[in-house]
Amino acid sequence: MVAVVFRYVHHYRRDFYERVRVLLDQRGVDFRLVAGQPGPVALPKEDAVDLPWAIHIRNRYYRVGHRQLCWQPCLRHVWDADLVIVEQASKLLANHILTAGRYLGGPRLALWGHGHNIQPHRASAPGEAVKRMLSRHVDWWFAYNEASVEVVKAIGFPPERITSVQNAVDTRWLSVARDGLSDADIAAERRRLGLRGAHIGVFAGALYDDKRLAFLIDAGDRVRERLPDFELLVIGAGPDRPLVHRAAASRPWMHALGPLYGLEKVRAMSTAKALLLPGLVGLAVLDGFALGLPLVTTRVPFHSHEIAYVAPGENAIIVQEWRDSAVYADAVVRLFTDDALLERLREGCRVAAGAFTLEAMTRNFVDGVANALTALGRPPAAPVGPC
Repeated sequence: MVAVVFRYVHHYRRDFYERVRVLLDQRGVDFRLVAGQPGPVALPKEDAVDLPWAIHIRNRYYRVGHRQLCWQPCLRHVWDADLVIVEQASKLLANHILTAGRYLGGPRLALWGHGHNIQPHRASAPGEAVKRMLSRHVDWWFAYNEASVEVVKAIGFPPERITSVQNAVDTRWLSVARDGLSDADIAAERRRLGLRGAHIGVFAGALYDDKRLAFLIDAGDRVRERLPDFELLVIGAGPDRPLVHRAAASRPWMHALGPLYGLEKVRAMSTAKALLLPGLVGLAVLDGFALGLPLVTTRVPFHSHEIAYVAPGENAIIVQEWRDSAVYADAVVRLFTDDALLERLREGCRVAAGAFTLEAMTRNFVDGVANALTALGRPPAAPVGPC
């Protein structure tokens, strides 16, 4: 039996867990997902969902100085597992017990993560030191992507026991849904949203300070001065939602839509020409690829490792002067007014959409589980092979 323990089930991870469960069952591996609820910091993102077949626990969160620690009462649900996979985070107290238990007859342990804190301005030196130490005392590593693999190798973990998951979400349906929209559908959505301009940008993702929403609003003002028909859609929820709503209240060209999912999200994003994310870039870039929306971002020093999927000049523009909203606005204006550039980046998005898929991520993860079990002397009942 293999168990995954996560603080909570993110909306974008639901399909992944469903697929993993099916594919591991085909290999004769019992899959157990143990999850709780988001804490005060993550709760405003409104991205938690329940899976009826998962084991639900009640997390407890504790504030210690500037850090939020989490106790996940998961041990009785996973102690009989052949392999337990947990998030790489020193603030998760159960991880420390599972690490010690690995030497005391407990289950074998694997970590899933980036390898280090990808937001160094938020990292604590003691927490990172503990994380590096714990990261070497596990049996297997599930790294987010190749960039994460290099980080894990650098801390001294054997490369033959690292799986590159190639972090992704289910975006194929986005492409199918977008292709199913007619010009009349798009026109109807524009009317519903109150859009009048030809140059529409969209922000999609959680609303918090690393996304640099104040910077985006300032840049939007500058773009609007040069392109009077520029409009901005903001999709998402989070702690900075009041900032977005205050800005939209005084800017008729800015539309705060809140969190959107499914076809509603596809319809709204399909009215835009580009994905505008001047701050941290994460999985939202894959939505942009699937919908043919080139990314305009900046070279901030705290991107998630999904920035490795971004190819400047092929599917995106990355502004080097990341503190300068005027330079960012220049890049947006250039993209909106250069049809050849826009079409070239759109084509690059279509290519990237075919490479970074949930199917590939699921296959990588399940293969990694099978390889880990085999290396631990507990191979799956079904032969290890391609999914």
